[in-house]
Amino acid sequence: MKKWIGIIITIVLMAGAGYWAYEKYKPQPEAPMEVPPPITFDVTQETMTQTILVKGKSVYTEQADVFAPYASSIKQWHVKNGDQVKKGEILFTLDTSALQTELDQMQSDLDKAKLDVEMNQISIDQAGMTETLGVTEEERKKAFADRESKRLANELSQKALVLKEKEIRKKQDVMSKAVVYAASSGVFQMNEGDSKTRAVTEGQLIGTITNTGKMKFLTIVGEEEMFRLKAGMPVQVRMSAQKDLKFTGTVSKVSKFARKSSDTDLKQASQFDVVIDLKPDARMYGGVSLEGDIETMRKDKVTAVSSLAIMRDQPEPYVLLDKGNGQTEQVNVKTGIESGDKTEIVSGLKPGDVVVIP
Repeated sequence: MKKWIGIIITIVLMAGAGYWAYEKYKPQPEAPMEVPPPITFDVTQETMTQTILVKGKSVYTEQADVFAPYASSIKQWHVKNGDQVKKGEILFTLDTSALQTELDQMQSDLDKAKLDVEMNQISIDQAGMTETLGVTEEERKKAFADRESKRLANELSQKALVLKEKEIRKKQDVMSKAVVYAASSGVFQMNEGDSKTRAVTEGQLIGTITNTGKMKFLTIVGEEEMFRLKAGMPVQVRMSAQKDLKFTGTVSKVSKFARKSSDTDLKQASQFDVVIDLKPDARMYGGVSLEGDIETMRKDKVTAVSSLAIMRDQPEPYVLLDKGNGQTEQVNVKTGIESGDKTEIVSGLKPGDVVVIP
């Protein structure tokens, strides 16, 4: 009897375990799929622009080089490296002692030459007075030849005097440039380390005056972009390293000649230089990398919609106009310019309409 009771209990336990396993692992009915709501886009009225992205460098527009007017040494500096100077301000003074010595010697030589000319003239006059006193014809001819020789020599000496006087005036003019003034306003930067006794040669570059308030943005564009650009177009500018700093500028020049590097490689598309004048801004520095968006077209009060909403799988582009209550209508549209993720709608829609993507 106990044996049968054990068998019955075992059967009951096995049946319970089987039922539990079935309930746990039986296939679950699939939940009904939810249909996602359609994506909608509003038709708006806005200003649309087209731009060309360019990259380049900032450079200073006005820079004036300062040269030594003659060979000497710098006697005195009136400014320091990096000083802000004004037009007409004294930069430095050259030593004039050697030049003054030359002038004194030249003046002495001139005075002596003038005295020689005067003495020669007296000698010529005396020779003319005594020429008729010669005893013989031969002596008179000899005296005449001697007088003419002195006269010609004196004329040459007088011409030499004129040249000496010109040389002196020229030297005086050079010495008057011993004090060197700033030709423009800006920051003065020395070409190299300087001292009061620094020796310089004539025409040597001493430094540069830079007007930090006037800068330009130099960039290059390809053939396609070049034909879309013209002077006067506005530009939104930013530093490549500081994109949060915004600047503005205007296209001032579009080169009509391709860069020379493009001429040697026929497989390479030509590139053209573009100059953008930057609006003065104390935050801008020369020599930094810049990016700019040149506005090539602007249209106000444009009817626009997201480009994603426009279907192009038929001969004419179309949209699905939301009619409400889940109803849509296919509407053919005529498109215009594209800007970013928006497309101009010339006809077919009006501001306030809603289009959908099923």
